Amino acid sequence: MKNWERMNKIISYLGFAIKSKNIITGQTPLKRYDKSLYLIMVSHTASDNLKNLAKNLSLRHSCEYIVSNVELSELTHIADIKIIGLTDENLSKAILNNKEKISIG
Repeated sequence: MKNWERMNKIISYLGFAIKSKNIITGQTPLKRYDKSLYLIMVSHTASDNLKNLAKNLSLRHSCEYIVSNVELSELTHIADIKIIGLTDENLSKAILNNKEKISIG
């Protein structure tokens, strides 16, 4: 599968998550979220503190986290977003299966 096809799939999956309200955006809402998270994504341009928060949240929620080499605002079409969490297990798995294009960590 070509890289741009993987990127388009990820954009579609994130769009589904947004429409179905299975996405948590921003640092404070993620810190306060106490239900199951299945994937945390953080932008490569985020501060080291925010990347550490993503790692700690992934440990707390026993989920994967990805440092994306593509701006999350490009993937989600939400302005100025650096960290997101997904609350849908199937969408999270689908993104993880196609993460090679966007992932650096």
